[in-house]
Amino acid sequence: MERIVHVCNGDSTADTLSLADLPGDIRVWADALDLGPVLPVSDEDHYRLRGEFWSARGYGPAGDNAQKLAQWDKGFDEAAGAEELILWYEHDLFDQLALIRLLARLARRGLPQALTIVSIDRHPEIPNFLGMGQLKPEQLAELWPRRTPLSRDAIDEAVTAWIAVTAADPRALPFLTKRVKALPFLAGALERQLEEYPDPTSGLSRTERQMLAAIARGEGTSEQLMQASHAIDPRYPITDGLLLDVLKRFGAIGFIEGAPSSAPGPKALDGVNATVTALGRQALAGAIDRVHECGIDEWRGGVHLTGKGRVWRWHSAERRLIEK
Repeated sequence: MERIVHVCNGDSTADTLSLADLPGDIRVWADALDLGPVLPVSDEDHYRLRGEFWSARGYGPAGDNAQKLAQWDKGFDEAAGAEELILWYEHDLFDQLALIRLLARLARRGLPQALTIVSIDRHPEIPNFLGMGQLKPEQLAELWPRRTPLSRDAIDEAVTAWIAVTAADPRALPFLTKRVKALPFLAGALERQLEEYPDPTSGLSRTERQMLAAIARGEGTSEQLMQASHAIDPRYPITDGLLLDVLKRFGAIGFIEGAPSSAPGPKALDGVNATVTALGRQALAGAIDRVHECGIDEWRGGVHLTGKGRVWRWHSAERRLIEK
């Protein structure tokens, strides 16, 4: 086993890290746990459920997806035997959910001799910092001496947060946003997770509301929508895959015209120029409730938001969950 192993959330960061001339092996663990079911089940059931979810979204055969997830876990489990394991996970929801799963897994299976982290939410040379994938090899190398040990408190917080995220009842999450301290970006990420629940009036999530508002302003291309999101939502920078998912959903429920119809891929968003419909404007204004009017079928960790009836919602002004 390597003396030092780096684990990061994505091939882009891994490729750049490989050019940074740092000691050690590099592994990737990058499942997008912000989407789809994330339940307190066995590894085998986890891989199967996640594999089926990604397959239903157009990302290849379920068995292949499950195998990839299993390989990521196997690589991470092997990395835990290193003298030092370094986790490169930034501030956003995508990374923080991955981080707490990995730390909960380590707590259950055994900690490495030394466990450290490189985690940032800004960089002096990147005005609109979205993630470590934006950094050059020399910029990543400069972060290496700043890695910090992960305390027992941080690991305990991760375990508690992971239990809360995977639970079928989300009511522990608002309490954790006020209590977690040892992991500096976890509280903000958990609040951003809550903001993905439907709101009490329109039934739209924060991401849906931001995208629909941008389209209503005439910013209907994929480039415009990405820029609009990245400018105001640093804790959950929208990806091509998430944008494709939202636009397809809007098209299916009649909120926009010009929704993409292609499967996920490098060109799936090419030529998109969406426009909002009258129904979409009603939803944006809160004149209709998206859940009651159109139904919902979304996962937030262990919570399945489904149907046209009562579902969990996040009242952001009052910072509390309600059922409506």
